[in-house]
Amino acid sequence: MKCKYCGSNLGIEDEVCPYCGKLNEEAAGHQAVMETYREEFEKTKTEVKTKSISAGRLGRLIVIGLMLVVILFMGISIRRNSDVEYLIKKEEEQIAREVEKNRDSITAKLQEMEKNREYIALDKYNLRYRLRSKDYYEDYFRVFTATIDYTVICEDIMNILSDYDGYHEKTNKDWCYDIAIYISHWRSYVEGEAWFDSPDSPMYSGEHGAFISDAKKDAQDIVQVYFNLTDEQASSMWDMEEEELGKMLYENCRELYPEGGNG
Repeated sequence: MKCKYCGSNLGIEDEVCPYCGKLNEEAAGHQAVMETYREEFEKTKTEVKTKSISAGRLGRLIVIGLMLVVILFMGISIRRNSDVEYLIKKEEEQIAREVEKNRDSITAKLQEMEKNREYIALDKYNLRYRLRSKDYYEDYFRVFTATIDYTVICEDIMNILSDYDGYHEKTNKDWCYDIAIYISHWRSYVEGEAWFDSPDSPMYSGEHGAFISDAKKDAQDIVQVYFNLTDEQASSMWDMEEEELGKMLYENCRELYPEGGNG
């Protein structure tokens, strides 16, 4: 800009002209405006800093809060996932809902397997849906018990034949005596002697009664074949004491399966 008195060049911030010494009137006004700007700037800067500090504290508190929630959730999740009882309860609840929702189709499937004498398949089906514990399948109770016994007898025989090593502490003698337990208990638990069931109980009538009778006959045939029993031994094994039957089965097992006999 030019000094209005001498025409010399001067800056807007020069209070007086360096050449003629006259007052630079525009500089005074400029300084006043700049001072106002500086005051506004400092005020704004202070406000921003204050808000930033407050926002930073709030932000940190929010982050810390979120972290605590995540940690708490993870702790609950880990505790629940490590709680066997909790997991079992959740599984049971889910199965119960599934059974209630598909009750008609499950019942139809049960009837089909019972009619076809699918002992082992029916046993697995019962275990899958926990049907033995459902009140509305109460009349299947003996049927379920029969399939459990039949399945265990068959599986124990397979363990002997295959020299099964899934149970390192088990011997063929153990398998033989285990079979003896389920055979000797058949009359009490499958046929209901221990429960004082009346002969006209729905558990014995119709298809249920025929199923239980066939399961017993088929189990007897399997044991007779694989342990080379006589007809008399096979038919009388249901009335033998557990110890006596286990001894007889093991003696035959040692002769028939010497390689598998690790006991």
